[in-house]
Amino acid sequence: MKQILWVSALAMMATVCLTACSNGSNDSSYEIPSYKNVDALPDSCAMEVVKVDTAYYACFENKWVEVTDSASVEQLKDGLDEKEIKSKLEELEDVLAKSSSSSKESANSSDAAEGEAKEDGDKAESSSSVAEDSGSSVESSASSENGSSISEEVSSSSVESSSSAEISSSDAESSSSVEISSSSVESSSSEEISSSSEESSSSSEEEVIDCTGKTAKHGKQTMSVTVDGKKRTFIMLIPEAYDGTKAVPLVVDYHPVMGSGQGQYNATNYKKLTEPEGVISLYPDGTKSADSRKTGPGWNVGPCCSDDDDVKFTREMIAAVEEVACINPKRVYATGFSMGGGMANHVACFMADVFAAVAPAAMDLNKTDSAKCNPDRPISIIMFRGTHDGTCRYQGGDSGYNDGLNFLGAEGNFRFWATKNECVGEPITNSDGCKEYSDCKDGTKVVLCAKEGGGHEQGDGSVGWPFLKQFTLP
Repeated sequence: MKQILWVSALAMMATVCLTACSNGSNDSSYEIPSYKNVDALPDSCAMEVVKVDTAYYACFENKWVEVTDSASVEQLKDGLDEKEIKSKLEELEDVLAKSSSSSKESANSSDAAEGEAKEDGDKAESSSSVAEDSGSSVESSASSENGSSISEEVSSSSVESSSSAEISSSDAESSSSVEISSSSVESSSSEEISSSSEESSSSSEEEVIDCTGKTAKHGKQTMSVTVDGKKRTFIMLIPEAYDGTKAVPLVVDYHPVMGSGQGQYNATNYKKLTEPEGVISLYPDGTKSADSRKTGPGWNVGPCCSDDDDVKFTREMIAAVEEVACINPKRVYATGFSMGGGMANHVACFMADVFAAVAPAAMDLNKTDSAKCNPDRPISIIMFRGTHDGTCRYQGGDSGYNDGLNFLGAEGNFRFWATKNECVGEPITNSDGCKEYSDCKDGTKVVLCAKEGGGHEQGDGSVGWPFLKQFTLP
């Protein structure tokens, strides 16, 4: 009895959700909240239904339950009695009533639908009781003026009982269906969602991030963090297009050896592309080694050219920016030139939990240190290299500067990341004329843009930025 009533409650919950959604053209104030992923769901909830990507989650007993999560469904069924479930059904009817009264134009049809839903809920409970006792099968259906329909079939036997509900909704722009089933031994559920219009696709919806208390204003400013007792500085650029009302991507742009954050700020090809989109960018300053024989300032990507923990610095820098600016933590990217490109490769190795994708230019991983890394996850990367680079040779090998660096080379770096990302097949030539492994784990890509006759030069932001921004952290 508990199982059948529980399924009825969850079915009605989904019905409320889908009925309200299909009335979008009638100015209904009830909308299904949408979230990018499960981690973004609120810690607590009331009686409601939300959408996560293309799946539905129902709030039951202050817990989120996915339609396809049979283990959670079974867990939540335990300990429920008929009185509790009836109370939940009444709460759902109140929600439907409030949704129906929000539109004057659809008031009559909504009231009728509410009455039908309540009557069907009573029938479903009554039918469930009969079905459990006699092993019979009962089917009931109801339809509303907007074209949505509900059908519910309940059956049981002396050995086991099962129940299922099918909910479908359609209008001029979208259609969706949900199927829920359970049995006395185990419960399982599945959900199918289809749309006849690209406008109704939820995959394009951005995760909502609270920007309350973020005080950063547009402009360029020098900031600092203390890492291992040492003051580390960086430039933060907040473009005029950023207004602080919604979360934006963040790009960290690393300078070459003997360079500075200001120098990279002046030279980068990315800033002119990211500024109009409100993207915040950072230009950190590297440090010089205590060993006077080493060239610097630079980055600690191996035996050259800094003694400081630049991975830790990068983490602290990003955390400090997130305190004052509204950053989307799933859309943080890295790029850089020369040793800055080496650093972009380096953080892909050791900060795959922070960066969604990277775009290094004019430097590869080195065999001495960074090429031994094992990233936490596959990470997309686009590399820019000149075939006649005299500073970081395209073919790789010893740097020639007596600094201990021994590079993989452009092709070696390309194959390294293809292996780490578990890419299969042969690389193709993409629309930008770059070689690309496109069939890689978790939808990642590995791209090498080699400029024939090109030297030691900055990456092409017009290719790099469109590549970067298509990826988000899982």
